[in-house]
Formats: sequence, C-alpha cells, structure tokens
Amino acid sequence: MGTDWSATGTMLQGIGSVATPIAVAVAAWVGANTFRQWRRQKIAERHLEQAELILTAAYKARRALAQVRAPMTWAYELSAAEETLKADPKWATIAEDRQQRLITTQSYMNRLARTKDQQLDLDRLQPIARALFGPDLEKAMEDLNHQFWVVQVDAEAYADDNGNDQEFTVGLRRNMWSTGSKKYPDPIGAKVDEAIASIEETCLPILRLSSPSKPTK
Repeated sequence: MGTDWSATGTMLQGIGSVATPIAVAVAAWVGANTFRQWRRQKIAERHLEQAELILTAAYKARRALAQVRAPMTWAYELSAAEETLKADPKWATIAEDRQQRLITTQSYMNRLARTKDQQLDLDRLQPIARALFGPDLEKAMEDLNHQFWVVQVDAEAYADDNGNDQEFTVGLRRNMWSTGSKKYPDPIGAKVDEAIASIEETCLPILRLSSPSKPTK
C-alpha cells in the first residue's frame, strides 16, 4: 500500500500549527523568567552596593567623631584657633579666662569643619537607605549624624560657661571629650554605638551573604 503524501503533509501541517503557539509560549515563559532573574540580580547588586556605601560612611563618621572628641588638644590646634580669633578687633577686650575658653571652642569648630565630608556622606545616603532598607536604617544614620551637631552646640556653650553650675559644666565636657573609659558616662559614645549597631544589623548580613564561602577542608 503506497503512502498518501498529501495526507501526511496535511497531518504535519496540523502538527506545525499546534507546535507554533506552544513554542511561542515557551519562548515567552523563558524570556520572562530570564528577565525576572536579571531584575532580581540587579536589585541584589543595588542593595549590596548601597549597603557597602552606607556602612563605610558610618564607620568613617564614627572615626571622625572620635577625632573631634579626642581629649588631647595639641598646641598647634590651639595656636591656629587663637590666630583665627585674633582677627576680631574685639578680641583684646575679652577677659583672659573667656579667651581661653573661646580658643578651646574654636579648636573644636576647626575639628568639626574637617569632618564636613563625613557628615555630608551620611546626609546624602539617608534617602536611599530609607528607600531600599526602610526607616529604621535612615533613623540610625540620622542619629549618628546628629552627634556632630551635639558636639558643636556644647562646644559653643563651653565658651560662655563660667563653671557656676558644675553639673552643666560636667555635661558639656562629657559630650566634648571622650575619655574612652567605661568608668565615666559617655552619652555621645553610647548614641554612636547604638547607631552603628543598628546600621550593622541591616548592612552586614547583605555584605556577608555576598562574600565567597570559605573552601571546606
């Protein structure tokens, strides 16, 4: 019995007409799945990049604050501060004890001025921190940045402090100077530690997850 090629052609044509939409659907599914995978990868890379920037900025800010609050004020710092203040014609009319406090205050203003980049980095990264990781991370960065302002306000108040209110004076000095000792309260140090811990809680797992695993022995 001979083969009916016309019938066979019709059958193959029918199979082809069925296979075409299936192939299109499979291709569409593969394409969509590939796009989703690509998008997830890009989002993960974005989170990783920003987590690294945020954590780096936080560590730099902590170091900058420690430098501002260093208890030792060097002679060159005091000399530079005094030269700045002497530019004011009224300087010579100020009492000597207040001059000394003003010199100390100015030395802190100079230190703070050198930390502007670290402060600006924290401020610049806050919106993306909130967008990617939520308000808790944004608040931790804001709290950390706020400590620079606290030091500045207390350093300015120190210039006018006559020492009559001992508790007030001690409070100013605790914020201005960090002794590094657990024996004495350090409100700013505690705030910094709390903010850094919160930032690490969010950022470190992301960075560690992306790190290559150690080879097994």
